[in-house]
Amino acid sequence: MKVKESQISLALLATFVGLFSAGIITLFRLAYELPLEHWLPNGSHEGFESLSSHARVILLLSSTALLILIFSRLKPHQRKIGVGHVLQRIEQHQGYLPKTNLIAQFVGAIIALIGGHSVGREGPAVHIGAGTASQFGQLLKTPHHRLRILAACGVASAISASFNTPMAGVIFAMEVVLLEYSIKGFIPIILASVIGAIVTRAVFGNEAAFIVPSLEMGSLLEIPYILLLALVCGGLGSLFIASVKFAQRWNARPIWQTWGLLGICTAIISIYLPEVMGVGYDSVNAWLQGEVVFGLALALLFAKMLLSGWAAAMGFPGGLIGPSLFMGAAIGVVMGQLSSYFMPDYPINIGFYAMLGMGAMMASVLRAPLAALMALLELTANPNIILPGMMAIVIASLTVSEIFHLPSIFRIQTNLAVNHNPVHQLLRNTWVGQLMSQDFISTSRLINLDSAQLMLSQQPVWLFIESEQQLLLSTDLARFIENHIAAANEDKFDAADPDHAEIDCLLLPGDRKMVKSISLMANLQNALDQMQQHHIEWLVVHRDEQFNQVVGIISREMIEQHYRYQPQAPAPLN
Repeated sequence: MKVKESQISLALLATFVGLFSAGIITLFRLAYELPLEHWLPNGSHEGFESLSSHARVILLLSSTALLILIFSRLKPHQRKIGVGHVLQRIEQHQGYLPKTNLIAQFVGAIIALIGGHSVGREGPAVHIGAGTASQFGQLLKTPHHRLRILAACGVASAISASFNTPMAGVIFAMEVVLLEYSIKGFIPIILASVIGAIVTRAVFGNEAAFIVPSLEMGSLLEIPYILLLALVCGGLGSLFIASVKFAQRWNARPIWQTWGLLGICTAIISIYLPEVMGVGYDSVNAWLQGEVVFGLALALLFAKMLLSGWAAAMGFPGGLIGPSLFMGAAIGVVMGQLSSYFMPDYPINIGFYAMLGMGAMMASVLRAPLAALMALLELTANPNIILPGMMAIVIASLTVSEIFHLPSIFRIQTNLAVNHNPVHQLLRNTWVGQLMSQDFISTSRLINLDSAQLMLSQQPVWLFIESEQQLLLSTDLARFIENHIAAANEDKFDAADPDHAEIDCLLLPGDRKMVKSISLMANLQNALDQMQQHHIEWLVVHRDEQFNQVVGIISREMIEQHYRYQPQAPAPLN
């Protein structure tokens, strides 16, 4: 017997998750934006360049010291934060995100952003959204396969609330986090993303993260130059990923050394390039409007690559999505300015190339081409960006994956391999309750004849001997009783004699199956892993993780038949 799942209940859960996650992310944004708007002279939460050089240095060093003080008191596993941590917990821990890491991310990112460090806000928002959703699901004891979807709902709500781009939030959650597209996941994730956009528009207004003018490709003659821009973005994106991988070799050092040196270098660079501080979206908006200084843009590009890559390698509490957009915009600005040397008679819209660079760099560094394309479309609200955007994104992505053979930056951070096996995806997304059998009766080892006949009258297939954790076919018990009655009729012994009426199920002739227990919250991949670990073929399913009440049984054969007979199913697992 299979237990059916209601998509309506999952949709309702996703709605509450989207609302709750968006609310926490709104608090996160207000927690660092309001103090900065109050303290910075120009009244903007990104106007660090309005501070004096001494004030910038003091702000960076004091925030670095505070972060070191807080995180040095945490255990190493409690310091794991960011998008990479979310991916690892979803793939290896069924979406269970710890509360301590969530709090560390929330507090640490606020301090880092207020302190003006060269990191982004979207990565922390993804962790906060996913962690909030996971905690909500854990509180409701949500099954593992649903908990993964709820965590992805939190991610979609976070991206949507950060950029005011609900469709990009959906695609990012499925392309980067779940690594799959399915109807079961689409509906709840869309709901959560829409809720996230509604909340952010209610609090921060209807404006997107960037002020984008009307942009479009002037002529088909620009296509070769767009392809060159994509190659440059792919090359620098690969350099950025490789630099993070290289810098991770020093990650084992104490954080007072690694983070302290990062804070000092950021403070020194901020004296000459104050625009490198913070998320940097004010600079991006100026570039999109055509306000460009070539040398400054080039210097900010390499400064951001150095500081943001360093922070990513050291597990600093900041994000990478914002810096990747900043670097892409800087590349577009530099390439747009250089076009005067290559095409002096053909004017080029620099803001257009800045936007293409943002999409290409995001796609190459994060390995999220479709999410980058959706972000371009939603940020510009201009379908004319699709054709050049697709060319730039595809070429940049291929440069990273096929020429330099590098994974996404998040996989580098966690050393996590991508599992593209569709069988594993199917098993992780299927609840044990959908497949388990309920054709069994629990029994003690010793039973009398009347109890045995009463159990058999219910026509179970299996008997579960609780004390011995074994399964016995009911036909073996029925055969024994038939032989018992036949022997009594032949007067070999008195059937009413208690010594003969009591049956020891453990001594019955038959093929018994050793079993282990698994929670009803688990998925089929959990069940198969446990079978392989204990070298058994059967599991008994308990209603909760305390293993109090048995509600079903499941076998390896049931699982194999499930994925073998799916439409276009791949070959069975080894």
